[in-house]
Amino acid sequence: MNDNKNTPYSPLTPKPLWTAAVEQIRALIENGDIPVGGRLPAERELCRQLGISRISLRESLRVLQSTGYVETRPGSGTFARLPEPVNDEPVSAWIAKDLHILELFELRRAVEPGIAGMAALRHKGGHIAAMQSTVTEMEGSDSQDNARAVAADAEFHRLIGHCIENPAISQLVDQIHEMAGVERRLSLAVPGQRHRAVEGHRKILEAVQAGDEAAATAAMREHLDEAVDWIITYAKNNSLEKETS
Repeated sequence: MNDNKNTPYSPLTPKPLWTAAVEQIRALIENGDIPVGGRLPAERELCRQLGISRISLRESLRVLQSTGYVETRPGSGTFARLPEPVNDEPVSAWIAKDLHILELFELRRAVEPGIAGMAALRHKGGHIAAMQSTVTEMEGSDSQDNARAVAADAEFHRLIGHCIENPAISQLVDQIHEMAGVERRLSLAVPGQRHRAVEGHRKILEAVQAGDEAAATAAMREHLDEAVDWIITYAKNNSLEKETS
């Protein structure tokens, strides 16, 4: 139990701990209780104040980093930040000026389908339950809470990589999804993309749970291909509307 009344953190309630920790720290940053640029407590102290394990805390910080709410500086600690706004600018504009986003999708399309297929062969019961919780979390988010959907999306894809229990693959997946923070926030801001992403995750999860390597590989490939297609189509349509207005 947290007996320190001078801290903004409070013990987490019984729900998926990565979700609870992400939500609490994100809210503290957005409300200004943790100032932007402020340093979060050291791992051991933050675990004590939140009432969670170091493993759960590290998973939460990975999600917060991928969604743009914290920055980890080696040797210095973890610092609060706010993600760059994405809804004030048309999707066509950010695609035109930031090809890095499409390059990240290309990387994910080259890597993640094979990882999903391997996960279908190696997953354990706990992995399925954890992935299902992210689908439920993403489904429960609304259009005004993009950060919640982004966090759940990031965790779903990360968990698939960790199903394989190969440290090299886990590390690769973590690095990809740390780089994909902006790409994920922007793609989920496209109208209708949140719903499509949830449906894609369900298909992937069903194939992984069934142990169907080919179906899991195909479902992941389709999920990523559709995301890119919808983003590019939306960007083109948005550009045409501007040209004809």
